[in-house]
Amino acid sequence: MTNPPEKLEIEAVVRDPADYFGAPMDVVNDSRFTHDEKRRVLESWAVDAQLRSQAEAENMPGKDLPELQEVHVALLELQKQK
Repeated sequence: MTNPPEKLEIEAVVRDPADYFGAPMDVVNDSRFTHDEKRRVLESWAVDAQLRSQAEAENMPGKDLPELQEVHVALLELQKQK
């Protein structure tokens, strides 16, 4: 899923990264996006993960998405590639 031939609309991906990628590292490895676009996607994913974590703490389970730590690891890996 990391490099399908079709071009993705960055704004759609930023709105809901989990609809387009199975894991945060898939974003890092995707050649269709610039470094800054990948960072935007991962930062959006981090916000989603934070909100989900907060909701789960209040007994409101959501979609089974990667945890915040996975997103942070992907952001660190992306930073190394800069």
